[in-house]
Amino acid sequence: MTTLAEAPTRSGSRVIAALAGAVLVYSLMQTMLVPALPVLGEHFDTSVAVTGWILTSYLLAAAVMAPIVGAMGDRFGDKRVLVIVLIIFALATFAAAAAPNIGVLLVVRAVQGVSMASFPLAMAVLRRTVVGPELSSGIGWLAGTLGIGAGSALVIGGVILEYLSWQWLFVITGILIVLALVAVVAVVPGSHRRPGMPTDWAGDGALAFGLVSLLLAITKASDWGVLSLGFWGLVVIALVSFATLIAVDSRHDAPIVDMRVFRDKPMMITSALTLVFGFVPYIFYLCLPRILQAPDTSTYGSGFTVVQTGLALLPAAVLVFLGGRLTPALARRYGPRVPAVTALALMATGAIGLAIWPSSVVAIVLFFSLVGLGNGVGFAVCALLVASIVPPSEMAAASGVNSVIRTVGSAVGAPVTTAVLAIGISGDSFGAAFVMGAVISVVACLPAFALPVTRAAQTA
Repeated sequence: MTTLAEAPTRSGSRVIAALAGAVLVYSLMQTMLVPALPVLGEHFDTSVAVTGWILTSYLLAAAVMAPIVGAMGDRFGDKRVLVIVLIIFALATFAAAAAPNIGVLLVVRAVQGVSMASFPLAMAVLRRTVVGPELSSGIGWLAGTLGIGAGSALVIGGVILEYLSWQWLFVITGILIVLALVAVVAVVPGSHRRPGMPTDWAGDGALAFGLVSLLLAITKASDWGVLSLGFWGLVVIALVSFATLIAVDSRHDAPIVDMRVFRDKPMMITSALTLVFGFVPYIFYLCLPRILQAPDTSTYGSGFTVVQTGLALLPAAVLVFLGGRLTPALARRYGPRVPAVTALALMATGAIGLAIWPSSVVAIVLFFSLVGLGNGVGFAVCALLVASIVPPSEMAAASGVNSVIRTVGSAVGAPVTTAVLAIGISGDSFGAAFVMGAVISVVACLPAFALPVTRAAQTA
């Protein structure tokens, strides 16, 4: 097993800052369009279902491309591939601003999905160029940036919509992508192609078919029903594809997914925790805006605008960032078990508080902040675990797969939470959703307790 201490030594503060910028622009684009969906639907005169594909097309493409592009980074050089990713991301973002119809917008949104590879590629660069406490600190920066970018984008998107037009969502983000690209080119050290690595075309195809089928089944379950032929057809395709992936990559010299890694107990636990850290926060992302924006004449609403809602949820995003920054020090001192269990306990506490007081604005700000802090710690500890388990030569691909697991968790969280809310949009149904989040967080403590208790100073 490779440890963090085996990475080459290099002063990395400038590298970390440049990579954080690349991760930030990706995380901004994850959620900036959420408040714009009604505006885009009206502008293009499309149904709510079609408008929803503005997010779904991005999600599907991102889930497929993250591990594949990550593996390309391991083969052809992480910096080289990251630069190409940022160029494609920038072009697609500016193209989205000029989209003449919903079809073009959906296509360029799918192309934007390549940006999800920014995080695993940035992790690979860190793993290659930075060592010791500076490396674990850098991982904390990147994990925290994911949270604060996604959270602040809700506020930024709302402000842009209020004072400008939806096109500026893409123009401003495109400018930020270009700035991030310049920083990466100027600061990040170059990387070399690994010779003699055959491309795992069969594994790439099996993974793509499996992820697309699985995520389509999850996202369409509420529309089609879990007993429908379409739903189970996609599930069968996904299972067959993943079985093919296992069979192919177990014998491939350079597999896109190294099955030996997932036989490692800490990696299995990391994957399970990543799924939870993707699932649980999504409960609150779906519920809290509905509560805050519901008319104040209802039994649970506050009548907030989109901007006011974003501001109410912003402290949690800041704490996601702080949680990511604090985690490396916790892991060095106590090992990964303590921060992992702490993260789950914070999320469970926040969920219980919101279940008790679902309609109180003060309670929402306070307890969702606890959820955010726990989520930030959880993201960072999972990233640290991946970095300590896989060798540097496989870091981008492994981080890409881990990002997909988190995405699958979020994708599952959406229909499950929607099903719970379907009981009836009220304080009681929101409370039931929050209780579900608390229960899942508590149950996830069981595998977290199986993580090592040894101090991580030697590997961080």
